[in-house]
Amino acid sequence: MNWMTKSVLILASLALFSSSCESDVKKQPRTYTQEELLDANRKMVNSESDYIDEYISRNDWKMEKTATGLRYEIYHDTAGPSPTAEMIATVTYRAYLLDSTEVANTAMAGPQQFRIGRDAVISGLHEAVTLLSPGDSARFIMPAYLAYGLTGDKNIPSNAAIFYDLSLVNIQ
Repeated sequence: MNWMTKSVLILASLALFSSSCESDVKKQPRTYTQEELLDANRKMVNSESDYIDEYISRNDWKMEKTATGLRYEIYHDTAGPSPTAEMIATVTYRAYLLDSTEVANTAMAGPQQFRIGRDAVISGLHEAVTLLSPGDSARFIMPAYLAYGLTGDKNIPSNAAIFYDLSLVNIQ
């Protein structure tokens, strides 16, 4: 092989080798459009809604669905006024993930009180108590966005729907 051929082979090898090496330029993270993010969120909400509907069907419950997506079935219904915003609700409940893991229970700490529409409880509870009157007991399923959302809580993973067996003890 002559020096010219050897030089061309060496240069070609170096070019191939250098093009296969990673560059020092860092890739920029992909930027998503608002429409792409909204579409991903719609898909996640619809998927969770289907999962909740299957859960309700497996348990043979006849639940109603509010405009926000809260599912409920009042199984002990008493006559009386429904609470409104600013009233103080006293409730007892047991809360579960949809895999039956218990995540909260007022049995040990006693009934919980909160001001409807104001206090720092999940938004699903605010809505739930307005569907009841004192003495009522009901089942509620709260989609993640009405419960603990993306962050979750100490016993609740992120994006988890929560089942509540809740009784409204009193309003004031």
